[in-house]
Amino acid sequence: MEKEIHEVMMDLGFKNKEIKVYLSLIKNESLTALQISQETRIDRTTTYDILERLIDKGVVSSTFKNKIRHFIALTPKELLTYFKEKYSSLESVIPELNNIAKKTKNKIRCNLFQGKDGLKSLIIELIEAKINYKVIGIRKEYEDILSYFTTQTILRLRESKVKEVAIVGKHAKFKKLRRGTYRYLDEELISPVTTLIYNNKVVFFIWIEPYFAVSIENKDFALAQEEYFNLLWKIAKK
Repeated sequence: MEKEIHEVMMDLGFKNKEIKVYLSLIKNESLTALQISQETRIDRTTTYDILERLIDKGVVSSTFKNKIRHFIALTPKELLTYFKEKYSSLESVIPELNNIAKKTKNKIRCNLFQGKDGLKSLIIELIEAKINYKVIGIRKEYEDILSYFTTQTILRLRESKVKEVAIVGKHAKFKKLRRGTYRYLDEELISPVTTLIYNNKVVFFIWIEPYFAVSIENKDFALAQEEYFNLLWKIAKK
């Protein structure tokens, strides 16, 4: 469970040592920097730096007891409220951001995403779109690399009741969606790159360290990839 907590908090923008300090603080009513340093095994100077960053974020505050500075963290419930407020603030300016990001007709947008966090951000985009999608080459590496995040993704996609239509290798092992439809090809016909197609967007996932993905948003390109998908679908077996 602690591993899952770390992964979720890292997704929220916390660094590994910041998480250790936060967890140390919520286990106690308040602690001094020395006590935190001893409990987390992080050197005292670094502990002070981390505490100042957490204070700047509004996650930690401090008080003095007997002239000694003690640190206090937001409770888990307060932390949830903190991020809900940030989400609400972002939501309030979305219309203005959309106006700034107005697209020209059939514009090509291409972006490169690197590392696990980059891959996760693309998957979150898919979840938020709440739209049916097509995939070529669902791979076991996806579940291995993103671990706990994969389980959460599947749960959220199931809740959205979106339909997954996928072409996979004959011997591929992966978690299926209840509303998924799958066909199978010989392994040599499946690229090691996973292709995701939805909403005029095509994303290529490369599951080799340092892990990266290329997202291309263009109606004509997406249609061409769908045509390729349909050709493979015809020769794939149920």
